[in-house]
Amino acid sequence: MTGSTDRRPLEGVRVFEISIAVAAPCCGKILAHHGAEVFKVEARSYPDVARAFGSAWARDPELADVFCDTSPYVPEMSCGKRSVGFELKQPGGLEAAKRLLATCDVFLTNFAAPGIAELGLDYESVVELRPDIIYAGMTGFGVDPDKPYYPFRAFGPNQAPLVGWDALTGFPHEEPAGIPSIAPPDYMGGLHATMAILSALHERDQTGEGRFIDISQLETTVSFLGPYLVGQDLGVPEPFRNGNRVPWSAPAGIYPCAGGDRWVAVEVQSDEAWQSLAALPEWRNIGAHGASHMAALSTYPHETLADRIANHDAIDAELSAWTARRSPQQAAAELQALGIAAYEVLDHTGVLVDPQVHDRRPYSIVPCPRLGRDLFVRDPLRMSGTPPFVTRAGPNMGGDTTEVMAELGYADDEVSQMIEGGEVFTDSRPELVLERPFDRWYGSVGIAEFYDDEGNVTGGGQ
Repeated sequence: MTGSTDRRPLEGVRVFEISIAVAAPCCGKILAHHGAEVFKVEARSYPDVARAFGSAWARDPELADVFCDTSPYVPEMSCGKRSVGFELKQPGGLEAAKRLLATCDVFLTNFAAPGIAELGLDYESVVELRPDIIYAGMTGFGVDPDKPYYPFRAFGPNQAPLVGWDALTGFPHEEPAGIPSIAPPDYMGGLHATMAILSALHERDQTGEGRFIDISQLETTVSFLGPYLVGQDLGVPEPFRNGNRVPWSAPAGIYPCAGGDRWVAVEVQSDEAWQSLAALPEWRNIGAHGASHMAALSTYPHETLADRIANHDAIDAELSAWTARRSPQQAAAELQALGIAAYEVLDHTGVLVDPQVHDRRPYSIVPCPRLGRDLFVRDPLRMSGTPPFVTRAGPNMGGDTTEVMAELGYADDEVSQMIEGGEVFTDSRPELVLERPFDRWYGSVGIAEFYDDEGNVTGGGQ
């Protein structure tokens, strides 16, 4: 596959992205993978948190000015984008941003609505610059100032507890576990925004008219609780924390295996599967819980789902004793042979060597201005004829400012004056190229496709 010879669906679409963290950036990343030219507008006075993370190996005073380019979140959220350094609170920086915006088809942001309005980049102001703009505002709570939560700021991790997600996580005898290590609301909001932008672009092709897309991330998060909310209206019992169990299968859960912190996931999804499990020769010979307990299990092959749910704790104890005598791979293989859904619980290393993951090559490795080359998750959509790809990993912060301003008609001396005045900025030490400590390991794992700066596959294969 050579990406350079294939016209991708969004080629010619220009996106002005002013964003932070995950929600809008992951939307912009998808658009970039499918051919859109995405301008990520950044400010040193208010840097993206993805930049602030940096990398532990780059915590050296001599690298302080380029630390922001080393975060793994930069390629993960901004691969394929052009980074433009505009200080929007400075008149010259804002004017340059507006000149760029007038050339763009899409305005994408997840900044808080009040902040965007203060910058003069609300929809009413932007549409004066580009009447047919597709304006996607991914605010936490919408853009209507009369709504109660309008002035509040939000991130994905606090959207989840706000709408009740976190109350459903964990075990019934414990406090909610929450989902702070990753923020599903951010990614769900980004996917909603992507779908809305593509729909609006299609509509504009038909009518010539732009669209204002008001995406409240609170509402995109609430939408995934739809069945529960409807159930409340219909008198369905309120959902509760149930650990790894589900109401439609039993037994279901994560069971210990031989070795330290090794586990297998098992879900018995039918009476037939249960009968196969209960008929295992060793099932009645474990003897870990005493004869009286084993006698209580003697009728299990004939029980209903309701019976199994009622006896879930006892079944879990027996099944755990069985799995604990096997490796996760052995337990999964034996159960799968019986038609029972089971698989090893993988850690990060296990994911990398999993044969399905390995053969699908979920990562891309492409040239990177600061790191020579860098790795990130490729877009999972595999479209024949127009495969998604990008030709550059995370951009240096402000690395495209001078080039973009020249494209907008600024003279070299104007750009220099604006840089000196702090209205715009470029990347620090662009000539400095670093290397991630694990760069040499990339090729040995075989989970990535390598691309050159024209989008041609140079290694890894399909």
